[in-house]
Amino acid sequence: MKWYVQVVKPSTYNQQSTSVLVQIDSQRYLFNCGEGTQRLGFENKMRMSKISAIFLTRVDWETMGGLPGMLLTLADTGLGDLSVCGGHNLTHALAATRHFIMRNKLGLRVNEMRDGDATAAFQDKNLQVMPVHIYPDGYAVPNLELGPNESTESQVRKLLVSRAFGVPRSDEEADKRRKQHVDQQKKGYYAEKCDGATMEALMQKLEEKDEEEASKKKRARSPDLNARPVQISDVSLPKTKPTPAALCYIAQGPDVPGKFDVKAAQTLGLKPGPLYGKLTRGESVTTPDGTVIHPSQCVGPTKAGGIFIIVDCPSPRYIDSLVSSPQFAPFLTSTEASDEGKQTQLVLVVHSLGPDVALDKRYKSWVSKFPSHVHHMLSSPEFVPDANPFQRHLRVQASMAALDPSVYVLPQGSNHPELPLSSFSDNANVSVPSSLAIFEIEPKANLDTSKVRTLLTPEEMLEQKIPAQPASNIEETTATASSDNEAEPQSLAEASSTDMDDANGCSLQNEQSVGELIVCPIGTGSSVPGIYRNVSANIISVEGYGGIVLDCGESTVSLLKRFLGYPLRNTHNTRIAQTFPEFVSTIKLLYISHMHADHHLGAILLLREWNKLTRSGSNRSRMTIVAPARFWTWICDYSGIEDIGLERLDFVCCHDIRVSTDLTDDSGYANWDRFSNVKSKVDRLASDLGLVDIKTCSVVHCPWAYGLSLTHSSGWKLVYSGDTRPCANLVTLGRAGRKSPTILLHEATHSDDLLEDAKAKRHTTVSEAVAMALGMGAENLLMTHFSQRCLSLPRWKWANVHAVRLTRYGKLVRSP
Repeated sequence: MKWYVQVVKPSTYNQQSTSVLVQIDSQRYLFNCGEGTQRLGFENKMRMSKISAIFLTRVDWETMGGLPGMLLTLADTGLGDLSVCGGHNLTHALAATRHFIMRNKLGLRVNEMRDGDATAAFQDKNLQVMPVHIYPDGYAVPNLELGPNESTESQVRKLLVSRAFGVPRSDEEADKRRKQHVDQQKKGYYAEKCDGATMEALMQKLEEKDEEEASKKKRARSPDLNARPVQISDVSLPKTKPTPAALCYIAQGPDVPGKFDVKAAQTLGLKPGPLYGKLTRGESVTTPDGTVIHPSQCVGPTKAGGIFIIVDCPSPRYIDSLVSSPQFAPFLTSTEASDEGKQTQLVLVVHSLGPDVALDKRYKSWVSKFPSHVHHMLSSPEFVPDANPFQRHLRVQASMAALDPSVYVLPQGSNHPELPLSSFSDNANVSVPSSLAIFEIEPKANLDTSKVRTLLTPEEMLEQKIPAQPASNIEETTATASSDNEAEPQSLAEASSTDMDDANGCSLQNEQSVGELIVCPIGTGSSVPGIYRNVSANIISVEGYGGIVLDCGESTVSLLKRFLGYPLRNTHNTRIAQTFPEFVSTIKLLYISHMHADHHLGAILLLREWNKLTRSGSNRSRMTIVAPARFWTWICDYSGIEDIGLERLDFVCCHDIRVSTDLTDDSGYANWDRFSNVKSKVDRLASDLGLVDIKTCSVVHCPWAYGLSLTHSSGWKLVYSGDTRPCANLVTLGRAGRKSPTILLHEATHSDDLLEDAKAKRHTTVSEAVAMALGMGAENLLMTHFSQRCLSLPRWKWANVHAVRLTRYGKLVRSP
């Protein structure tokens, strides 16, 4: 039997959590699932569709930020019976996602491994995993976190999780479903669609109800846990409190059967055949002459399964709790509890460490007590180079930067660690992990780095002058688009700029003055993170006022750190003269257009970083969130898990500031009574950013999806579409206030040849986006949210632009 531990992502200053993937036979087990884990899996061709269990070392967004997106993907690919294991608050964290994840055929099994619970362990046919809880200095563990939790609040959380993700099926059903899904994959179709569409249909019906009735509905906890309410979101999630607990894991693989001794069997009178197999399986056999032969006579002894340990020590404050833990004592030499058998079985320790932990003498001393044959992977930001793991995206970005470095910004990256490994240890069995590094547990403990790729720095990539992929059809597509457009000249300054990649800047002037606007799409892809594009995120810099974030998909924080620079400024960025901490500290507005996961899963980490930077000293600033109501409910639910500065967040529901469709209405708002309830918050936001008008509108995509308009006192107006079909409301928003948009940031998911796909999924084609810009008189059009299938300049035609019609406005663009 062969099984191994593979590094998915080591801990760096960019992302301080370590993810590893364990493969035993056909099963896979993932330890930690931070933001970007799924995208790294695509980048490195790691097959994560067969994951059986996911283990979290902490229940916080640093280690679980990629979990919601991973669950959506696994459910949509037909996976069933998945286990998620972690510490206190795990069930709460999963229940909080009920507003945007409804995959009730996934069959999720939640194992909340609480301290003091004798049953808090994981075991299947391949792997046994035991948690070890450690805490920071001075933390007194409350009874709420100890032992099994059977409280009423816990039952409510479990109920919500079971309704959102379904109940686990039997192992036979799960195996049957997986085999069926493999057959479907081979045929190229899925016989059974995910239930997400049904959820959206139910949400649509709910939204169509009378607004007054919906607003009066009280969100109350159901006293009868078996009485299912109409909507899963009608049940409130009980409050919880953060815990600083970190979990380390001691994992043991399957026992290795003894080797069959053919000579011994022949000596005993056995001939090759089925009896050999029975003896190997541990069964006694009888020879033709009546002699009973037992397995011990010709099969060697079974070898106990290999052991590896995952250590998570977030800061030096956890070291005393870690080194004094009795669960690790059997694996250490020169202790009263030393166990030679356990020490022999242990072959690997993965150290996932926060800053300064590896430099602490207490930690070094503890590591030195492990047996000399044990290999140590030191995943610590001081020793792991902060290289960019997304090399294919970097190759495209470098090629574009060679054309215009001021618009296409090279992301920050380095191949040089802060400290040499020798400053931690000279032991040959200590290594710094890299993505794709493999440590084989069986048949023989061995470090294999043959699959590790050389990660080029942005400067090295630029020097190579590699053409953007796929280069073969860019020239052809550009020529075709040019030919299509010859019949009519462009009337938009940016109409042909249809392929703005991640981390590009679009400003109105070369030099910024107070109030000047810079728009930077950080994520330009749709649906799921891809190898060339990350999911939706756009940052706005308003000189002299602050920052704005329009949608915030998974890994936005990581991309921002590379785009702006962390901890030092990115010297390639000549557009925004701020580092990541400087920009995040100035954010005044976070806007979420709708509740699809690819538009908001990065918001928690962004709020956490903002709170860290602004919660102390004189800079206790506030931030306004403009979003659908369900987003705020999720934020409030999650704030019980970790501090994200909830008390300094002002929430404005998108529905309350919708534009009036009557352009003669002096108020400009569809419902003045609703707007008056949030007017003070809107006025404060306007004052913070120098805005004179802030409005939204409902768009055609999913329930509670909105577009946004911002008008600044310096004269510019920005309209953001979010995800939508061509929409009369958005045109009205663009024309409101008798001022056309200076910039329209509009989705263009599909090229024109995929119009039917765009209609089915309620997205916009390139030509339709151009028509929307012309219809509202926009001066500049910046397109984003491209399908992950779009690897080159999308095709579009002026004839298709002229064909766009809206019920309220008719043809948006008149034929010449």
